Formats: sequence, C-alpha cells, structure tokens
Amino acid sequence: MTRILTSAAPIAFAAGSLIHAVPAMAETEFTTDVSLGVGVSTNPYLQTGPVDSSFSGSVTVSPRLTVTEDLTSFSLSGFAHIEEYERNFRTNTGFGLTGGVNHSVSERTQLRGSFGYDGSITGVNDGFFNPSSVIDDNFLPPIADDIALNGTNQRRHSFQGGLGLSHDLSELDSISLDVSATAIRFGDMIVQDEYNAFNQNVGYSRVLSENTSIGVSLGLSQINYLGQSQGDSTVITPSLTFDQKLGPDFTLSGSLGASFTRVDNGFGKTSSTDFSGSLSLCRQGETGNFCLNASRQTLPSSFDGVRSQTSFGLGYSKRLTRDDDISISAGYSRSSNPILGPIQITNRSLEYVNAAATLNHRFAERISGFVSVGYNDTYQSGFSREANKQVSIGIRFKLGSGR
Repeated sequence: MTRILTSAAPIAFAAGSLIHAVPAMAETEFTTDVSLGVGVSTNPYLQTGPVDSSFSGSVTVSPRLTVTEDLTSFSLSGFAHIEEYERNFRTNTGFGLTGGVNHSVSERTQLRGSFGYDGSITGVNDGFFNPSSVIDDNFLPPIADDIALNGTNQRRHSFQGGLGLSHDLSELDSISLDVSATAIRFGDMIVQDEYNAFNQNVGYSRVLSENTSIGVSLGLSQINYLGQSQGDSTVITPSLTFDQKLGPDFTLSGSLGASFTRVDNGFGKTSSTDFSGSLSLCRQGETGNFCLNASRQTLPSSFDGVRSQTSFGLGYSKRLTRDDDISISAGYSRSSNPILGPIQITNRSLEYVNAAATLNHRFAERISGFVSVGYNDTYQSGFSREANKQVSIGIRFKLGSGR
C-alpha cells in the first residue's frame, strides 16, 4: 500500500494544483474525496486466454471546485486513480479533469462551455467500485464505450471541448445551438485507430403543458481518422424529442430519429441508414432514486470506423438507514459490425455486460466505508475470455468545505 500512496501522490498533487489555480470567487466550494480500497479480481482487464485471480490495493483522489455568482456558475473537477495488483496484471492508473461554465447573458439567453480529459486504461471495471467519471453533467457528446478495446490493455486519451447557446423565444418556445470537438489518442499505439470528431447540434422545443414538452433536433457529426481516409464519416441525425412528467417523482424523456451515415471505404463512399433514439425513465424520491435508460446511436470506434451501438442501463440507489445506503447498477451494450463492412476479425459484432452493487456505511460526517461486488464480461465470436468478478472493501474521506 505504501508503493500505491507514493505513486498516487504526484498525480493527486497535480489535480489539486489545477483546481487551486482557479481564482477564489463568491460562494466558492472546494472538496476532495479520498478513497482507499483493497480487493480481489479474476480478470480486471478482460484479457483473452487463461488468467489467475489477483489481490489489489487502490487509491482514488477526486477534488472538485464549484463557484457561483449572480450570473455565472463554474465547476472544475478531477480524479487520479492507481491500483496495484499482487501479480499478473499491470498497474492500473487513470487520471482526468473536466470543467464547465454557465453564464446568463440575459433573462432569455444563456451561454455555456465545457471541456473534459480522461486518460484511463480501457476495459477496466474499477469505475463500478470507485465512481470517478469526469465527463459528466455537461452537454458534450458521448464517447463510445468502445468495447472492442476490452482486453487490449491500452491507455486511451480522450479530449473534449464545446460551446453552447440557449435562447427563449417566448415563455413556451426555446432554441439551442451546440458545437463540440473530440480527439481520441492512445499512449501505447498498436492497431487502434485515432480520430477527431466534430459535432454540431441545433434544437427547438416547445412547452405544451406544465408536464409536457416536445421538440426537434438536427445533429451533424464529422469523423476524421488520422493517417488514413478510409473510415472518414459524416453522420446526420434528425430527431423528435420529448419530456414528460408522469407524477411527482417520475419523469420520462427521450428522442426518436434516424442516422444517415456516409463513409469513405477507400474506393468510394458507402451510405447507411439506421434507427437512432434514446429513452430515459427516472424516479427521484426522498430516500431513493431509480433510472432506466436505453439508446441506439451511430458512434465512431477505434477499430474499422463508425458502428451502431445499442445500450441499456439500470441504476438504483436507496437510503436504508440514516447511515447506510445501497446502490446497484447494470448495463448491456452491443456494438454492431462496422458500416465499412467485414475487413478484419475485429469487425465482428461485440457484446458487453456489467453489474455491480455497493453498500456504504457512514462512520462520521466525513468518513464512510464501502463494500462492493461486481461482474463484467465481453462476448465476441472467435475470442475466449474469462469474465471478471470483483470484490472490494474500503474507506472514503471527504476533505474541504464551502465558504
């Protein structure tokens, strides 16, 4: 464990220094969560072939700064994670940073900006036990949960940035415009494709009643693979959108549309049309939350171009007592054959499943313990992988305060 603390120190210091560099402003709050854990995993990187279980120790540091003024709000958060395995597996290190700003130009017009960076090894299940995603609560487009990368033990560097504008045309009508860019790079380049993606989205919504609103949106994505023209794609996605309150606790939202994709196959252009949509049913109660999500999207991947991906997710949390709570998550993703068509064995469709449960107990206001169990596995024709089963136990500290 001493080795882990020593290795994590410079990463945590860098994250903390970036956050402290932001000037103090009115209603500033700075907190840092520190998590120490031990566990055992059967195959954390989802490697192919036979593997042996391994014990591990981990440290995760997650600082967060929020600043609020009359017209502007700003947030900056980061994480640094290191997990040392007893044997067989490389040290798992991950780090990231995200920031967002919202500014009210007037009562009817709002500006927003956001950026994110994540440098983690792909295909690792540690996110279920020490949740630390830093690409959150913003409008940036999703980075594909590129399940074709599972088992490659590769570090993926993802960079994102975007700007957005919302304007209320009236008390019932509003429009929005968002532009963003994503860059995917790899530290240990082998066969993965690196790419840049540029996204634009324009939307209109109208409030029909106190509980219902509908709208339309049009998205345009342009994907450019580095060092090659094959795979370069343009994806146009028109959609109908809706939001519906089903009661005091339940909300239903989603979109329904199509993705029109045009891909450079090296000899010409290949066109494809696919269903695109999303659905989210959520309940927020006084003692518990529940969300069920589903989506179908055409997204870039790092193996042979864009793919259509179908995902289902379930999240549930419940406060059991004043000091105890439980959270449960489960997900399923299926990545189809690339639109380019069969070129390599990596083109075969892939499936990925995961599930986890965590029990938290608060010992004091700023100290809590956790016990987690989880499972994840990837299915692909022609590859044999042992599923990863993991158990973790640890303690979390919360540092800092608002001022």
